[in-house]
Formats: sequence, C-alpha cells, structure tokens
Amino acid sequence: MTTDLSSPTTAFGGFLDSQRIVLCRPSHPGNIGAVARAMKTMGLAQGRQLILVNPLCAIDEVALRRASGAADVLESCRIVATLPEALVGCIGVFGMTVRARELGPPPMSPRDAVASAQAFWQGASGAPSAFVFGNETNGLTNEELQFCRAEVSIPTNPDYGSLNLAAAVQIMTYLLREASGMTVQEAAGTTRYASALASSDAVEGFYRQLEAALIGVGFHDPDRPRRLMPKLRRIFERTRLEVDEVNILRGVVSALTDADKRPKVD
Repeated sequence: MTTDLSSPTTAFGGFLDSQRIVLCRPSHPGNIGAVARAMKTMGLAQGRQLILVNPLCAIDEVALRRASGAADVLESCRIVATLPEALVGCIGVFGMTVRARELGPPPMSPRDAVASAQAFWQGASGAPSAFVFGNETNGLTNEELQFCRAEVSIPTNPDYGSLNLAAAVQIMTYLLREASGMTVQEAAGTTRYASALASSDAVEGFYRQLEAALIGVGFHDPDRPRRLMPKLRRIFERTRLEVDEVNILRGVVSALTDADKRPKVD
C-alpha cells in the first residue's frame, strides 16, 4: 500500500512523520544507505520520507550494508526524475547548501528552518516540508535552489567546511526530532532508576524528621530558626524528590540519628 504524500492532510500522526529528506543526484550507494540509517535513528522512517531525485547510482548491497538495519527506509524510498516531483504538496522547501548564492533564496539557520517547518505543519493541516540535499561533490545547482523557499547552511569550520551527506542529514533530522519534543519526552520516561514523584505529605514528613534530627544534634535552634529550614527546603525542592529518594533520605537521617545514640567504644 502506498501513502500519498501530496495530500496536505497526511501527517502520519505527527510532525516528524510529515517531513521529507530529498537527495538530488546522489552518486554513492553507501551515502544513500547512511542517510537512511540517520533518518531511522531519528524517527523519520514512516511511509516514503526519503526521496531520491535522478540518482546516479543504484541502491545495491553497499547501500543496504551502510543502512545497518534501516533497509526498510531504502525499500520504501521514492525515486523521481525531477525535483518538482519530489516537492509536490510541500509548503516548506529548504535547500541545504554550504555556500551562499548571490541569486539564491533567503538564507536561514538550521534551527529556524526546522521551526518554520513545524509552523507550516501546525498551520496547514499537517502539510509536509522538504529538506533538499545536493550531490556529494557539487551540492545543489543554482537551478535546484530556485525550487527552494529558503537556503540553509550548517555552521562549520570556515577553514574546513566539508560535511558528509549523511552527517548533514543526521544534524537536520536530530533538530527535527528535537522540535517535535520527542527527546524531552523520552528523557523524562527513560531515566535510569527513576521512581514516581513523591507526594507533598511524604516530602513534608522528611522535612519534619530532618528538622528534629538537626535540633537533636544541636545544629538547629528552633527558638532562633533564622533561614536554615527554608534554605534546606530550597535545596531539595530543586530536585523534585521521588518516592525512592525520600525513603533513602529518611533512612540516612534515621541511621545517623541512631548512630549518634550508640555508646562510643574506646
């Protein structure tokens, strides 16, 4: 079954799924495979998001090896004869180039380009945008750039600006993933050893125990409290204590309090 990417209402269920990576005249199968891997790593693996315009090589065993598990992206990619065919239905079209062109479209930073793509997607019923990359040796031609709405350059070392095709795609697809909010959601959901956030009453119980322990050892004078407890609260509140963390802290306070009560051995 083929998904029609020309429909502005087709969003594959999300911003990431609506974006296209377009390679104009790619000349090395290994680079095509590496691009597929970069895309799938960042979640651009739905439908036919990879489009090859007049490729100068075949998708062969070299491409499949370099794809390293992203063969499905290669198998579902579209191959078209002209750039306009690849851009049907797109609102945002961003031409990736290492050098500014005198007669090219307006320049834009990578993050601004991704932000524009997201705005187009939000404001036009999930309409797709395309990030267009040129041939590995010569980049985009002036004619190809004329089909783009903006010219985007990835900042590189001015003394050595050579950026591999797949590396450039990796950077832009990471920015697309970041803009979608996926990195934040995943980080929040996959923290190692995480537990649920502690309830207010559980945290207050810890504060009461801590204050009693500090009074017991003479560190805190309840008749002259000054700002000790508010300051301690600020320290812990910055961490958004979890259930396990509260239990550990209460255990530490209990252990130290009990240790202080034990008879000293000469």
